[in-house]
Amino acid sequence: MKTIEVMLASYNGEKYIRTQLDSILKQDCEKKGVANIHITVRDDGSTDETVAIVREYVDKYPEKIRLVRGENVGVIRGFFTMLKHANTADYYAFSDQDDYWLPEKLSVAISHLDTDDVPRLYSSATRLVDSDLKEIDSAINRSDIKPSFRNAMLENVATGCTCVFNEALRAEVLYRLPVHIYMHDWWLYLVATAFGEYYYDETPYILYRQHEGNVLGNDSGRVKELTNRVKRFKGNNDKLSKQLRDFVVIYKDKYPDNECVALAKQMVTAKKSFAKRVKFVKESGVYRQRSGDNKAFKLLLLLGCY
Repeated sequence: MKTIEVMLASYNGEKYIRTQLDSILKQDCEKKGVANIHITVRDDGSTDETVAIVREYVDKYPEKIRLVRGENVGVIRGFFTMLKHANTADYYAFSDQDDYWLPEKLSVAISHLDTDDVPRLYSSATRLVDSDLKEIDSAINRSDIKPSFRNAMLENVATGCTCVFNEALRAEVLYRLPVHIYMHDWWLYLVATAFGEYYYDETPYILYRQHEGNVLGNDSGRVKELTNRVKRFKGNNDKLSKQLRDFVVIYKDKYPDNECVALAKQMVTAKKSFAKRVKFVKESGVYRQRSGDNKAFKLLLLLGCY
């Protein structure tokens, strides 16, 4: 049977991590003969009972779970560290410590991936819930996602805790790790849409907790969400262009004729010239998923706020 490596990042997660580990262990992909599951938990320097809890699971499932204790390096470096040192598998999945996976999450994801030489990434919508796993009403319509590299240049739709991908994408990402990025999942979205294939599933197979302890979360109100994202976008001035610059530097020699690399280079170069930015916004076809959102962020592009 094929294998899937689940990479779970933990940090002071004593309140919820048992529930998440149980939901991963209850995945139906083994029962269906799709893939055997192995879980690597990398702890980012917890000071609560998280490590003790994970050790209980390691003792109970020694062939299925391993614990790696690391220094506090944060979300991005933590996930990239796990990706680099993961057990070799056919498929890989990222996991947060405080969500709940529905039993078919992994088997559905794997059905959209092939273990061939094409880098493939799967992610899905999430069902927002509170700390007690009760569904939260959201004013945000997240349906009809239209993914592409031209979208990945401006925003990320591949929520990390839903991401499942094949060995070919892992190898492509590890070809050379970036220095300047927003998030690890955004980088996977860029790489997959540039050099492989990406599938977005409108059906949620994960209960995504919203609580005061979230490092990153989804806003449940449309206006609040847009306002917060514009503030983050402006507050991280240069971060988007630096991410694309890293993308160009890493892949320009490996893929000298790739149109996505060329497009990213145009956007980076346009930052220095208003005339080039006007031309880029008019002709590049870059976009964000929602129309109002799209107009707001294209204005920021014209102003060079990226």
